[in-house]
Amino acid sequence: MERPEITVWEDSSLSNTPSVESRSDAYLVASPVDRERESRESSLEKGGGNGAKIKRRAHRKSRLGCANCKTRRIKCDERRPECTNCIKRQVRCKYITADSKSSGLMNCESHADGLGGSSLNFADIELMYHWTTSTCHSLSAWSSGAAYWRHNITEMGFLPENRHLLSLILCLTALHLAQSRPTLATRYTALADHHYALALPSVTSELSHISPENCDAVLTSVQLICFITWARGPQPGEYLAFGDSGRSEWLIMFRGIRTTLESVGRRFWGKKHALNTHTKGQLLPPHPNPPAFDEPLLELRAHIPRISKNTEQDLDALDNLLKRYRDRYTGEEGEYHITFSWLYRMGDAFLSTLQQHDPAPLLIYAHFVVLINDMERFWYMKGWTHHVMGGIYSILPDEHRIWMRWAIAQVGWIPP
Repeated sequence: MERPEITVWEDSSLSNTPSVESRSDAYLVASPVDRERESRESSLEKGGGNGAKIKRRAHRKSRLGCANCKTRRIKCDERRPECTNCIKRQVRCKYITADSKSSGLMNCESHADGLGGSSLNFADIELMYHWTTSTCHSLSAWSSGAAYWRHNITEMGFLPENRHLLSLILCLTALHLAQSRPTLATRYTALADHHYALALPSVTSELSHISPENCDAVLTSVQLICFITWARGPQPGEYLAFGDSGRSEWLIMFRGIRTTLESVGRRFWGKKHALNTHTKGQLLPPHPNPPAFDEPLLELRAHIPRISKNTEQDLDALDNLLKRYRDRYTGEEGEYHITFSWLYRMGDAFLSTLQQHDPAPLLIYAHFVVLINDMERFWYMKGWTHHVMGGIYSILPDEHRIWMRWAIAQVGWIPP
């Protein structure tokens, strides 16, 4: 009896599946790396195919992290005064507390160790670029003077012991950008405040320990602080040589130049950084339309003995001012800001009576403001002439204001 023929239907989906024998043979010839991978995949399959669960490390919950870490939603180690994350990113670390909400600078990039930290500080790079291409040129009427600021002073600022000087350079440049780009003024002013706060403690310390080794950097720092005060614009109650309360913060710093030079002596200045050697022999062109200043100043000179508490002192100040007028309007000055050398030369007694608002020194100072008006061409002096003239007018008694008429007319200020 013939056996019935049995038809076997093969599943095509299984036709390519290797047999146990073939799989075993393949395993024998596989490399150790392949066998390890296959073993790992097998263990994952046994675990349900979802892979091994990764257990999260427990950590302490806290809501006291800094503002930057909260914004980025990352763990803050809450180190004071700066957390590790902010140090790595070179940003200002700010902890939000009741005391700090109304103080300090928010979200301003930190100076850290100056330029050259572990990561690039693009805000400082932008400021340094603008300093070398624009701001330095505004500090001198001559290309050689600009080169002095761009090369000599910048090199001095990059010395490790002179980082305060570099911060002042960046501060002044930030104020320049704040005026040039009004829509970004808040940002640049914050950067200026930040760099000024970094520099001031070091400058104060260096001033108290002046020596031949640091006098060049200290002298330049004081000069820059004077420029920075101008660049911030007119401030209520501050009139450069005096204030509403008598004392002028700017004058104190300006007189620091004289103190610095007297402390170490001119022979200790570095020849590389000596004042005005970079523009020696270069004089400003004579003023095309100089004011007729001799007659009004000589009339004031005749009036001073009638109102002065110290006639000799006040007449000496006026005679020095008359010489400064002649130097300026006959082309005997090398830089516009040399005008302030008049204040530099004044004795402490005269400046003291000026800050006490005595009429005679105030009238002499009003005529000095006419020379300041020539400096309004520079961005950092904008608005100061009218502001100072208005301050003198408001403090001077009515009976003395008539002696201001010529000076007021020269600067174009209109009394209230």
